[in-house]
Amino acid sequence: MDDERTDSSPQAPLPLGQRLKRTFFTGLVLLVPAALSVWVLLALFHWMDGIFAPRIQQLIDPLLPGFYIPGFGVILTVLLIFLLGWISNNVFGNRIVLWLGRMIARVPVAGSIYSASKTLMEAVSHDQSEAFKRVVLIEYPRKGLYALAFVTGSRRWPTVAERTADLLLVFVPSTPNPTSGFLLLVPREEAIELSMSVETGVQMVISGGIVSPRTIDGPPSKRSA
Repeated sequence: MDDERTDSSPQAPLPLGQRLKRTFFTGLVLLVPAALSVWVLLALFHWMDGIFAPRIQQLIDPLLPGFYIPGFGVILTVLLIFLLGWISNNVFGNRIVLWLGRMIARVPVAGSIYSASKTLMEAVSHDQSEAFKRVVLIEYPRKGLYALAFVTGSRRWPTVAERTADLLLVFVPSTPNPTSGFLLLVPREEAIELSMSVETGVQMVISGGIVSPRTIDGPPSKRSA
């Protein structure tokens, strides 16, 4: 009975310094990704507009001297992307795109960049029903130690081994840079499902555990299903 009263007693509030520190890092975790996203979008806008805007301006100047349409290059780029997508969806156009892709892939430096960027874009645009929607806990790098991981998919490889019949593909991120980490293939029954959002998990990784939930409401009674 004494143990139950001790477990259910409320925790003492954090000192003011720790609360301020935790609040600061929480705001920092929210601000940095937003600022980087805005910076990347602005840089992409200026880059695309810088490519097309001068050429469009040369065509417009004889008709409307001094007339300038900001962002017109971006609009043209979007239309060009849709045009390329429409062409590639046709049988004949798809053959041309594949042929051009093979030609570019043969160029030493440009081929590597093209192949890598194409693989990345296909991975991003591919419909993944499980990718980065669940947070799990796995024993890593050894028994008795646990690591936070994000489910990226699942595979069934029963012909490889008995334990690979039902696998979860999980990404174990590094701290404080969650874009690097390890891909692990874990038997589904060994991954502990957490009632934690992906956003909370990312904040926990970036902050090195400083920003993390004290408790997780509704802990699951069983492992991933």
